[in-house]
Amino acid sequence: MTTLPKGPTNNILVNIQGIMDPIGYTLRLRERYGDPMSCPKMNGKPVLATGSVEGLRSVFAVPPEALDQMLAESFTAAMGESSLFVLSGARHTAMRKLLMPPFHGQRMRLYGKQICDLSLQHSRDLRPGREIVAQDLMHKISLQTIIHLVFGVTAPAEVARLEKLLEALRESFSLGLNITLMIPWLRREFGGFGPWARRVRATQDLRSFLDPELARRRAEPAERTDILSLLLEARQEDGTALSDLQIFEQLHTLLFAGHTTTAGALTWVLYFLGNAPAVLRRLQDELTALGADPDPEALAKAPYLEAVINETLRLRPPSPGVGRKLNAPMQIAGYDLPAGSGVFAQIIWAHHDPKVFPESAVFRPERFLERTYSPFEFLPFGGGNRRCIGAAFALYEMKLVLGTLLRRYSFELVSKKPVRVGLQGLPGSPVRVIVR
Repeated sequence: MTTLPKGPTNNILVNIQGIMDPIGYTLRLRERYGDPMSCPKMNGKPVLATGSVEGLRSVFAVPPEALDQMLAESFTAAMGESSLFVLSGARHTAMRKLLMPPFHGQRMRLYGKQICDLSLQHSRDLRPGREIVAQDLMHKISLQTIIHLVFGVTAPAEVARLEKLLEALRESFSLGLNITLMIPWLRREFGGFGPWARRVRATQDLRSFLDPELARRRAEPAERTDILSLLLEARQEDGTALSDLQIFEQLHTLLFAGHTTTAGALTWVLYFLGNAPAVLRRLQDELTALGADPDPEALAKAPYLEAVINETLRLRPPSPGVGRKLNAPMQIAGYDLPAGSGVFAQIIWAHHDPKVFPESAVFRPERFLERTYSPFEFLPFGGGNRRCIGAAFALYEMKLVLGTLLRRYSFELVSKKPVRVGLQGLPGSPVRVIVR
């Protein structure tokens, strides 16, 4: 089929509304145009969006060399030329293979006790009746996990310094920066003002911390398990070590993809549980049955805890959709597309497919106990060879953080007023809760 389906044509409007309301706007587009639909052209080439099982299979069940990252130029500007986000072909495969070990299997499980301990340590000041912002608690725990497990920094003064640097980097991911990345001529520092200047400054400040740390660790090698040290030890296929810039750009990518999204997902869990007291009771019963001090692996294997997290990720996936560029002519969702075309795999459409998820707008974790979903039905971390490399680690961290907290506390919503979805699918306003 060569005549493409209808769809929106205003590229600026689609991009801005997609940034401002990534879930609601995308679902409204499906209601209006159907699945699949066309999107505004990219460099004169057609762009198709689909979230059907068949459409997603045609996107993700192809050889790795068939697809590249869409909007790679924007990601390069944000993350750097060696970022896993923008590498393609054999270079992407090799870097992914090199980065994979810390995020899977036994290596990942070495971090379990530390995650539980950090969750306890940074929730000790919670008191019954106290009102807190859920995002603040989850960002604190997620940030400390990154500082200790990714960077391997433990000295209090250095922890405090790195915390400020990482917070500045996180805050630089703003609406203004998203717009700047779409419009290359805006990527100027304008005398130190504006989103691009803040971004450059935050990046340079983090490098000023990391470069001496890398030099020290190279000069004084020691047996360590943090991810930064593992990257220092890693060797590329030609036997060479990663350069300081390559290490920085991979860490930068991990921070972008992992820190804010994990904290946001943990916040959404508390929000959904606050609106579903029966679910919370069942979850806490499961956690209590594990005993006074359960092993991290017992938490990680708790079936209802996993179902609660999966249902949250279904409704609030870290990325509502992912874009790919076709390196060769392909048929996607029944339409013939030439090389250079784009395709948006609409994860949020898949997660709201009424044939797969009846009453798809309802938070019902039990659905994940009743059946297993294919990677083309439930795919909160994307699919294919570019599926989020930290997916297993993020799920593991979420299970341990929630399992540790919810065995000790309940969190009651201050208001039942719906919380809107904001930038990057994160809560668009503070989720205020009372500790019980």
